[in-house]
Amino acid sequence: MKRYIEAFKSSYKSILIGVIGGYVASYTKLPLPWLLGSLLANLVFSFSKYKITFDKILFLPLLLVIGVILAGNFNISLLYKIHLWIFSSIAMIICTIIGTFFVAYYFHKVCKFDKMVATLAALPGAFVVIASALQTITSNKVKQGQVIIPQATRVLFIVLMVPVIFVTQIGYNDVKIEQTHYTYDLRYFLELIFLLGISHALSLVFDRFKIPSAPILAAMIAAGVFYTLEITTAKFPSIFIIIAFILLGSALGSRLNGLGAKQILYYSFHGLIISAFLLALAALFAYMLQIWFGFEFMSAFLSFAPGGLHEMVIISAAYQIDPLFVSYHHFLRVFFIILCIPFIVKFFKKK
Repeated sequence: MKRYIEAFKSSYKSILIGVIGGYVASYTKLPLPWLLGSLLANLVFSFSKYKITFDKILFLPLLLVIGVILAGNFNISLLYKIHLWIFSSIAMIICTIIGTFFVAYYFHKVCKFDKMVATLAALPGAFVVIASALQTITSNKVKQGQVIIPQATRVLFIVLMVPVIFVTQIGYNDVKIEQTHYTYDLRYFLELIFLLGISHALSLVFDRFKIPSAPILAAMIAAGVFYTLEITTAKFPSIFIIIAFILLGSALGSRLNGLGAKQILYYSFHGLIISAFLLALAALFAYMLQIWFGFEFMSAFLSFAPGGLHEMVIISAAYQIDPLFVSYHHFLRVFFIILCIPFIVKFFKKK
């Protein structure tokens, strides 16, 4: 506990900046406000002489919480519907591979990123996981910026563009989300503690096999099983999610200290180009699923657009699209990317 207190003391400046940035971003309706707002606020301070740091020891509990949060999108309905989505699941894997290949080729040839960095920057989704894994893969700030900035640009661009596409194609629909209210009793807290405990135990197993981002992967698998089978339904309250994203955004933003404005603008510009390509690729696969297998185009497009999962689910609720269909496909892409990251890293490190 003393080590965590010391880590918090050394990181409090970055966290405080993140809180302010997240609040401003939420007030201005920025996508993923508490994550991107805290990241951007810390990034702004990188241009000043004000020194900010974030201790890595805070990452383990943070990743476990985020993994459990992501797994909370599932329930037992998935078991009754998943067989209907076999072709769209296969299409999602193919779309992810094709998107990664062409974008990585673009980053390597046009932007002159090294091959491993280009591949990590090209992965169409799992921004939180990729950014977390990057902390253990390299400490080079330039390489981290080459991955984090294009990935953040992709999330911003797609989350901002998809609602515009829906409004122009279908019309404006108001978002009405049903709030789930929990009874914060002893059982509720014991269930969350149990999920974190079993996730941590599995992450220790993954650590023995040198798997990057073991905590978040273990939490998604372990908690995902319990949520899907509805053995537990307790989920973290929104304040925990906000705190987790502030900490992660602060950690990522502070790690980019030292990058120049030209570098940031350069990476962002190319991030916009690849984001437009990935959005077009999602539309192409949605069209093929509609023509060949009878899927509804806008439902498939929303599921294949590699933006923020939470934002895509909110849009699905506004337009009466099955949120489980959308969250499942986004989760499938994230899970596939997580499984691929260790092999990507090992492959390029060997070369």
